[in-house]
Amino acid sequence: MLSKFKSQTLYVQIKENQFIIKSIQENKTITLDASTPFSTNRLLVGEFTIAEKLLTTGFEKILNTFLNPIVIMHPIDKIDEKLSEVEEKCLKELALNAGAREVRLWIGDELTDEELLQPPKEPSS
Repeated sequence: MLSKFKSQTLYVQIKENQFIIKSIQENKTITLDASTPFSTNRLLVGEFTIAEKLLTTGFEKILNTFLNPIVIMHPIDKIDEKLSEVEEKCLKELALNAGAREVRLWIGDELTDEELLQPPKEPSS
């Protein structure tokens, strides 16, 4: 019962027309393939509303808490060296609209469970 009151961390890998959502605390992973594409030729998330509905469904399926999760968004496909401001805003809004209370973005190699559970590092000056 107490798990219903603990916040969870979700790690969301975003691929072309697909979300892979992992609940770190529950060690549970689900993969959601879009029946209607949300990716376009140029953009990983080109159809925001479709992506938002799919991600919301995924959060509902994987969460076992009443509290909104901390979400780490990790775009995998269609990413150059870094995200543009528009891409960052899109991914943050996508997670917040799906129910996240806090969103972090990650570009790079896949994160391990240990890395995901560590508190975020402060940027160095």
